Amino acid sequence: MSPGLIMNLDMFPQQLQSLQGRLANLYQDANTAVQPEANLLLAALKELDTASKILEIATQKLLEQTQKLVNVQARLREEYKRYQDLFEFIPNAYLVSDIQGKIQSANRATATLFNLQQRFLVNKPLVCFIAVEERQMFRCQLNQMHRSECDYMQEWILRIQPRDCEPFEAAITVAPIRDVKGNLTGLRWMVRDIHHV
Repeated sequence: MSPGLIMNLDMFPQQLQSLQGRLANLYQDANTAVQPEANLLLAALKELDTASKILEIATQKLLEQTQKLVNVQARLREEYKRYQDLFEFIPNAYLVSDIQGKIQSANRATATLFNLQQRFLVNKPLVCFIAVEERQMFRCQLNQMHRSECDYMQEWILRIQPRDCEPFEAAITVAPIRDVKGNLTGLRWMVRDIHHV
């Protein structure tokens, strides 16, 4: 919610009070007016007064809901930061990709393992970090995952090709990410160097 909208909501109760004061003054003036016009004016003013009281209650509820929303947003930001910190400091290489294997986010361990700064990993196809002779197999396994409707993790043994380094054997764990309708929306990957184990 924009700060400007919250500020406007904060000022609204004062504006409403001012309107109710003006209505009270008009109501008093209407009592001294000529009888037929006064009756019409009094009826209209009563309706306006009732509407302004309903509006005052609705405004108060809206302000309460706005404050609750602000509190929820603050808690969500805190939770996001906490999970982001966990993601960053997982000791294994962990990344998230779209369904084609294009990297959307990667932690520090991935940057170290792939020998490339984190910011350069985003939007790169994961296949770029698979040894050339195993890329076709990687693509086949990825396509097979798309066709199946499995929700379980799979582990593949492939050779990783870091930037400007020798390839090494790795265990790659991949898990699907699905939306509420069960559609595949992304993939979670964990990569472990098993050459030195």
